[in-house]
Amino acid sequence: TTAQFARRFFAGRTLEARKKKASRWLADQRRRRRVNVVGVVQRRDTGRPEVVHGRRCKPTEVEHEVMVAEFEVLTGIRLERSKKRARAEPDGTGERDGQRLAIEIDNSGKMTVKKQMTAKWKRYEGFAGFVLVVAHDESRMHRLRESATEFRDISLLFTTFDRLRAGEPEPWVDWCGNKTAV
Repeated sequence: TTAQFARRFFAGRTLEARKKKASRWLADQRRRRRVNVVGVVQRRDTGRPEVVHGRRCKPTEVEHEVMVAEFEVLTGIRLERSKKRARAEPDGTGERDGQRLAIEIDNSGKMTVKKQMTAKWKRYEGFAGFVLVVAHDESRMHRLRESATEFRDISLLFTTFDRLRAGEPEPWVDWCGNKTAV
């Protein structure tokens, strides 16, 4: 979205000034056909929907792509997309301080924790790095964390977007509830 471009790439005294610069730059890039408009997304209950720019995806996955970009903006971790790690295909992979990271954004509160998430965790067996799982709210994060207790050999860390936005020094929680940083 324009706000994500503004926070990540543009300088200015206020967020509004950065958004204005980003909006002008994106308009120029769209005219030159260098940036694709993917769709629109409504991230809050009220207000205008935001135009989404980026790689092509299914209309049902636009919000998920926005949340992956939001993770990139909030953490500063540059993500590579569509790379397999172990037998799993995470939403993104990256590196921080020499540690390999696999990122899973839990955009769907509908995936059953017992079957689907357990199968997802099994695919990460043998991955030598951290699997970072970001949920939308605390209750979903706790359900995901509880489902991961049998996978102690995988370095699974959980958080929410609110914790990342708050800028906590240790926003990540492991499967047994201990806070940590990456």
